Amino acid sequence: MNTQPQGARGYQEGLLVDTLDRMRRNPEGRKVVHLRLSQLMAHNRTPVRIRIINRMFRNMESGRQAQLFPMSNDDLVIVVSAGGQRDVANICERIRTLFESDPVTHIKDGEPDRFILWFDLGLDAALAIHTAQQLKAQAQKMPPRSENAIPPLSPVTLDDVQKKLAFANVVPFIRDQVAVRIDSKTNAASIEFYEFFMAIAEMQKVLSPHVNLLGDKWLFQDLSRTMDQRMLEMVSRHPNARGAPAISLNLNLETVVTPTFESFVSRIEKGQKIIIEVQAVDVLTNLTLYQDVESALSQMGHAVLIDGLTTTALSVLDVGKLRPDYAKLVWSNELLNTMDPRGSRATSMMKQIGGDKIVLSRVDSADALQWGLRSGIGLYQGRFLDSFSKPARKAPVRR
Repeated sequence: MNTQPQGARGYQEGLLVDTLDRMRRNPEGRKVVHLRLSQLMAHNRTPVRIRIINRMFRNMESGRQAQLFPMSNDDLVIVVSAGGQRDVANICERIRTLFESDPVTHIKDGEPDRFILWFDLGLDAALAIHTAQQLKAQAQKMPPRSENAIPPLSPVTLDDVQKKLAFANVVPFIRDQVAVRIDSKTNAASIEFYEFFMAIAEMQKVLSPHVNLLGDKWLFQDLSRTMDQRMLEMVSRHPNARGAPAISLNLNLETVVTPTFESFVSRIEKGQKIIIEVQAVDVLTNLTLYQDVESALSQMGHAVLIDGLTTTALSVLDVGKLRPDYAKLVWSNELLNTMDPRGSRATSMMKQIGGDKIVLSRVDSADALQWGLRSGIGLYQGRFLDSFSKPARKAPVRR
């Protein structure tokens, strides 16, 4: 029995050892997959890519076909039922293709696969458990967390925070940020929409000062659905929502098909457009629901925006085929070298969707704005544009 606190080093590894030891007595056709993401080259082993890979298996976990164990060293171990093994194998090969330029993903003739290891619990239980024990020992040797670190959400603290959030005054936590359209010829800036979102840091200080709300991404996902419900109750009364040409909300896909969202739609001003921002990772892991939501919003005269697009996300998601009304590209210095004659995934997306529908987000400098204008992007969001809260202003374009 694993008795370590959930935030301790080696917790997931210990849980894996216990799980495999229990299942070895009755394997029922299960297999164990060890994705050795820790062996990827440093530039491939980024937090964003690790999160995307974990999310690719999310639906299988919720369908009880697989159980995920994210390791402290970024490896991912999956215990998969007999019925889910083909789907897991297909996802693994998609991941191998994503990193096809990385040497560890290459399989050489006569040599074992160094990137994806499979264990049959009916035959290789001892070896699988030994591997898990090695991962646990490695994790326990990692530098300890700071004594002052706030522990992550747990099932118990999640329940407590959700109860507080259900009755709290969330108005102080709601923030808004303007998205500005810039005319490429005159540089005149006009408001396209106001995005509303919940300030997590402020909410944590008030509702859970001793718990890191973002510490466990799966439990935070559950909490975010409650946050969606509360924000929908309040946004229609926000001063900046009144008279805004459009209201943008960053929501879970599941929230859009709830009665709370339907009630929100009934309360907005006549003729006002709603733009639902969905994360690229959510689209990747729940494509069918995305398509249903996109179709429903289109029929109501509203819009969908795919958010969180980075060069990494664009490598696994063909945004053009998803037909969003808007797409939000996250600014980074890496983009400076993407608009060249050789083309890029960002360039391809702009051609498919149209630069007038692309929002360049996190614009914090004149360099970012200049790059966007040169690239044909029409919409901008970020600290550098936040002062432009009134239409017909001239954008700060450096000559």
